[in-house]
This record gives sequence, C-alpha cells and structure tokens, in this order.
Amino acid sequence: MEFKIERDEFVKGLYRAQSVAEKKGTMPILLNVLIEAQGGGISVTATDLEIGLKGFHPAEIIKEGRSTLCAKKLYEVIKELPEKNVSFLLKENQWAEITSGRSIFKIMGMSAETYPSLPAYEEEGFFSVELETLREMIEKTIFAVSTDESRRNLAGVFFVKLGEEEGNGVRMVATDGFRLSMIDRPVRIEWKSLENGILLPRKGLGELGRLLDEGGDTVWIKLKDNNFIVKKDHIVLLMRLLDAQFPDYRQVIPPKSKRQLRMKRRQILESLRRVSILSSEKTKGVKFYFSKDLLELSSYNPELGEAKEELAIDYKGEELMVGFNARFLLEVLNIIKSEEVILDLEDGKSPAVIRPSDDDRHTCLIMPMRI
Repeated sequence: MEFKIERDEFVKGLYRAQSVAEKKGTMPILLNVLIEAQGGGISVTATDLEIGLKGFHPAEIIKEGRSTLCAKKLYEVIKELPEKNVSFLLKENQWAEITSGRSIFKIMGMSAETYPSLPAYEEEGFFSVELETLREMIEKTIFAVSTDESRRNLAGVFFVKLGEEEGNGVRMVATDGFRLSMIDRPVRIEWKSLENGILLPRKGLGELGRLLDEGGDTVWIKLKDNNFIVKKDHIVLLMRLLDAQFPDYRQVIPPKSKRQLRMKRRQILESLRRVSILSSEKTKGVKFYFSKDLLELSSYNPELGEAKEELAIDYKGEELMVGFNARFLLEVLNIIKSEEVILDLEDGKSPAVIRPSDDDRHTCLIMPMRI
C-alpha cells in the first residue's frame, strides 16, 4: 500500500477515528484504525464493537492495500508533521513509513485481516434530518444520561416517535434518576420500531454530536437490525442500540403545579454559580427560599464557610424552602438559550420542572434534595 495525502485531510479523519477506537482493552486490534487505499482515496475506520466510524478522504493512490495502525500514535504523528503533504508506504511485516519533508516515521502496524468488519447495510431506506435539529436534540438530552454502568436502561437517550395526540414528530428523553430532559421536534421518520422507541448509547451520541458540530445542513439516518446508522458527507457512523427497557418517564412528569415562576435565565445562572462555590463538594447542595417577590439562594460548607444572595422575582405564593443540586441546575440553565425560564414547583419534595419561556416542547425535571 502506498499513497500521498494532504496532512490536514488525514488529521481530520484520524481525529474522528481515534476518539472511537478503544483506549485500552483485551483486543489490541481495537486500539488501531483500519486504513484502506483504493480508487481515488483512503478510508479510515475505527470501532470498539459497539460504535463504528468510517470516513473517506481523497488521496493519490500509488498502490492499493490495507493495514491497521495505533489510532492514538498515528494521529499524534500526522498532526505534528512539518509539511502540507504526507507520503505513506506500507513495507514488509506491516511496518508503515510516513514521510513529510525531512521527517520520517516508521510505525509498526497489524494485519487488517483480523480487524472487525462494520455491519453491512443497504443504501436505500435512509431518512433525511436537518443537522441542526438533531444536534440540538442530542445537546439537550445527553447531559442527563446516567454514568452508572450498572444501570444499563439509563445509559442512553430514548428516541421515540410521537403520535398525533402528542403533536407528531420525534422525542428524545434522558434521565439518570435525579434529573430528566425531554425534547420534541417535528421530524418525520417512518420506522415501525420507532413507535415503541429505541435506546441510543451515550458514547455513540457523543461521537455523533462531535460530527454534527463540524457543520452542514442535512444528515441521513437509518435503522438496520440492531444498529443506528448516520451518514454525513463521506462519513458513516454506526452505533449498536442498547438492549434495555427505558423506564416509563411519563409517570414522573408532574401535571401543572400551583407555583409557577418566570425568571431571567442569566440572572439565576450567575447567582447560582456564585453561591455554589461554597456548597458541599460532594452534594453541591444549594437552598432556594421563596417568599413574596424574593428568592434567596444560600449554601453552607462547615469546612469553607457560607454564601447567600437575594434576587427580586415575580412570586406571590406561599413561602417555600427547597434544596437542589447546583450542578444539575447549572447544566440545565446552560443548555437553555432563551432569555427567560419558567420554573414550576409543587412543594419541597416533588420534582421541579424547568422550561424555556419560548419553547414548550423542551422540558427538564430536577429532583429536590434534603440539605
């Protein structure tokens, strides 16, 4: 195998791939990326058996072939090369010689014969989705996915088709048991299996989010067997669905509460940041005390001190004290983009509901905590 390629184009493909490839594991081949040279360019493939990514990059192919090399080290080498162009030559015993200007690197690879194949799929049956819509839905749910590996049914984002009674379109929901984020958007996807919902893994959606952050207008998605497939330009991302039952999230969403507040998002965000500095490192607890036209935020840490701040708000209800994990609230306020947020409170024990004032199809829940 021998080819010449622009350094920046190669770096782009290796950057995407090395985040998918395993960082450590029992199968050394999964630490590598598969490079295949044929036709008018090279393809760079990475997989951890749960997620797979393949990208095509234009290159001058001198001799076709395939091999695998360490994803991390190859990326680090290529991005530091001094010249714009890179020459790649595969020699005997899977040794790769990489040349750029006066720099020459020799890296030992592994045979491509043992590299796992990505699941096969047909080109028909893809649905187009506006890139920005999908990017927004991922951004506004993935933060609430559980990081507890033992709770597999909460380790991803639930993706489901909505019926007419819920406004049609699709919904994404994520929860870790302490907070929940749900967003609906008018996307038309005619998948029978989507009526009961599918569970998309956190890592796969994280990789997809990074791919969507590169920009563009449209992506194409497809469900094949147990794989969710996304195509964007010359890149294909595949992720295996989680085989677990997502909980009935509708049960925890309270009906309209008796206390509803409208607050300036930036004002509450900045105050909460300041007060949380002295909150407990473990619980990040902050007290919210509501009284007539006033909200008092306070935190206390016996080892550091205490903080208190008052905000003028439009509140006419009974006095109420409730505690929240400041980190959870900050994450919600950071993903909401509207100038104002609506906060629904029933009491100090029921979940609080937070919504953007200009988008009633995005709902966040946060469970209160005892402080």
